[in-house]
Amino acid sequence: MELLKPLFESGRIDFQGQDLAGSLATALLALSATVSLGVGFLQKTLSMTFYVYAIGVLLTYLVVLPAWPFFKRNQVNWLPRRTIGAPALVDSPNQPLSRKTLVEDVSDDNDE
Repeated sequence: MELLKPLFESGRIDFQGQDLAGSLATALLALSATVSLGVGFLQKTLSMTFYVYAIGVLLTYLVVLPAWPFFKRNQVNWLPRRTIGAPALVDSPNQPLSRKTLVEDVSDDNDE
């Protein structure tokens, strides 16, 4: 049980891992539906079709839901956070002079 703990604690996967998880889920669910219909047709039992499909769905959950390492191969390197000065109050041309609008200073004064 301790071996599976890191898989469920760190649920962060990258964007390409999310795309892979979606593709895998679609493919595995389609495969389990096809197999369950085939088994149900050969056995001539509708309940067997549902049981086989339920097993396929559970196996799909086991493959897709944990954050397996192959979903984390392309981590995104985010840019560092820039500190911006305190927001300034400025007059808006569309409002009366008595009202002020809150505007953030986004000038590049620090990048000299």
